[in-house]
Amino acid sequence: MELSQLNTHQVHDFARFHAEAAALANGCRTVQVTGRQTRLTVDGKTAQANSRRLPGSPWQLSASHPVVDDAVAVIFVDLTGTEPDFYIAPAQWVREDVKGQFANWLESRGGTRPRNPDSDHAGVELDRIRQWHRRWGVLAAGT
Repeated sequence: MELSQLNTHQVHDFARFHAEAAALANGCRTVQVTGRQTRLTVDGKTAQANSRRLPGSPWQLSASHPVVDDAVAVIFVDLTGTEPDFYIAPAQWVREDVKGQFANWLESRGGTRPRNPDSDHAGVELDRIRQWHRRWGVLAAGT
């Protein structure tokens, strides 16, 4: 896919609408794009959608608040191939994983982030979420 002409907001919208269609195609009854840039309502539950568009790049999250409070799942939308691909992880798993990885990363650097000590920017690499590839049942479970 060629997404270089889209701005960040347009990429987020593109990803959410593809996640909406894929969720419906994979057994969810109702899906709506709602609220802020990252939210979907899936069968009455909130899911957060995050996207990446550059091959080899991680998904970008905040280490202190990686998932919106009311989300039951995170849909990682991979826009780096010819078709969108999806990784659906439980929200609590993502919260714990991102915070734990960030803490370990900071510790490996002496406890302070180099170049920008105030940033809590965190990346989620594909290898960390590979187990959640096309796991649409996570949305139904709501855990």
